[in-house]
Amino acid sequence: MQIDTTTFVLELINFAILVWILHRFLYRPVLGAIDRRRSAIEASMREARSTHEKAEQLRQAYEDRFTGWEQERAQARTALAADLAAQREKALAEVARSAEQERDRLAAVQARRAHDLARETEERALEQAAAFAARLFERLSGPETDARLIDAFASDLSAWPESRIEDLRAALHTVQGRVQIAAARTLGDAERARITQALDERLGMRCQADFSVDPALLAGLSVTVGPWRLQANLRDELQFFASGPEDVR
Repeated sequence: MQIDTTTFVLELINFAILVWILHRFLYRPVLGAIDRRRSAIEASMREARSTHEKAEQLRQAYEDRFTGWEQERAQARTALAADLAAQREKALAEVARSAEQERDRLAAVQARRAHDLARETEERALEQAAAFAARLFERLSGPETDARLIDAFASDLSAWPESRIEDLRAALHTVQGRVQIAAARTLGDAERARITQALDERLGMRCQADFSVDPALLAGLSVTVGPWRLQANLRDELQFFASGPEDVR
């Protein structure tokens, strides 16, 4: 087989022309399209990477914010629990204080009631005893009892302190020496003299005595000198026994 040189050269020229035509009208547009496509893909990739980075940043920011929220919520729960505990302790202390005050009030009320009841019971007992003694003395009293009470009056008058005698003497001057003497019974001359003598000697001045009868005294006498009243009788002694001592003037 023989190769024709001319034909070979022509074939080479045809191939070169074909390659030039393909490169001119086919490869260059395809390569341009490929370059544009690659550029678009790279731009899309860059945009995707940028979007991904932004998404990562947003995700990280959200996670950081979520962590912050969790911490804030935990702190808020802790603060709320502490506040509730403090309020509960305060409320319990207030309830305990109110209960203690109520117990004290009830105890005071009960003690007061017990005291009042005891006092009322004692007063009733004293009143009953005084009434019984009054009835008894009313039946048993007589001239001997009056004489003893007159002697007791004279003895007590002599034992009075000088300061009280001075007050009594001043009261006697204001009434021009007049003394009102009430007795449970009509007194004899000797008994009247015994009373006036005791007054004259202790007061150091002569008294003008006005005698009267008061059966309510039961026994003994009641002497009035101005605002002063000197008691030496069963009625006032029984009242003193029943109601407690009082300053009588």
